[in-house]
Amino acid sequence: MNIGLQNDWQAKTKRVFVVPLTVITVAVFIVGLVGLSGGGVWNWWGPVIAASGMLMVLGLIVVARFRVVNASPAVITAVVGTVLGFAGAVAPGIASFVSLAVTFLYVFWYSPNARTPSAALVVGAVMPDIELRDLDGEVVRSADWQGRATILIFYRGNWCPLCNVQVKELAAGYRDIEALGAQVVLVSPQSAEHSRDLAGKFDAPMAFLVDEGNAAARQLGIQHPGGTPLGMVGYDSETVLPTAVVLDATGVVRYADQTDNYRFRPDPSQFLEVLAKL
Repeated sequence: MNIGLQNDWQAKTKRVFVVPLTVITVAVFIVGLVGLSGGGVWNWWGPVIAASGMLMVLGLIVVARFRVVNASPAVITAVVGTVLGFAGAVAPGIASFVSLAVTFLYVFWYSPNARTPSAALVVGAVMPDIELRDLDGEVVRSADWQGRATILIFYRGNWCPLCNVQVKELAAGYRDIEALGAQVVLVSPQSAEHSRDLAGKFDAPMAFLVDEGNAAARQLGIQHPGGTPLGMVGYDSETVLPTAVVLDATGVVRYADQTDNYRFRPDPSQFLEVLAKL
């Protein structure tokens, strides 16, 4: 069973971290620009550079909507900016260090999810039968999928930009998936209304299902208490750890991606490779 982040201080702290991260990063960047524009010392470039990498990461996730976002540039710019910041006057160095601190917290503490791989999703084993609901509230059991290969995606909710990209890419490649005799099932603990809104954005016959109370996620050990950032109105604080599974026609797990970092999701081509071998 997944232990992940339970309702402890880490989960509670992570829930509120995104807001101060964003505010502090933007503030440091602006402080650096103001210092430069005011005729300040040259090392005000330090805060500007230190914050720029983190701003880029946030932009790739929220604005550009990348499925995989490497945060290494943010770490590099934060370190370089801090070194430059302390190369002259002290104030730019302090501002740069603040950006360095929140960047390191984001990359090495916030992004990893402390995940324990689910013992219920072992490749070569039959996935336990789970009960879900369709958008009309009708019960759907995973046992009903037998007879056809299934790409099963557990996503956090409409609020998650990377989840939206993952769903969009699957919709775009649905014809290739269908040609291999498979179906796509998308599961989230969010409400049917939210899932219906997301489903309406794509012209692909994918099944959007609701995991009420996150019961199926808990059964599989992929729940994430406190995983929903604070301020996401209409969503429970507990969500699901991003998980992608390919089941064959008999319900046996043939592929399972249990990412331990929310910034990384599998490329759809990996699903096609698995399906082609079934």
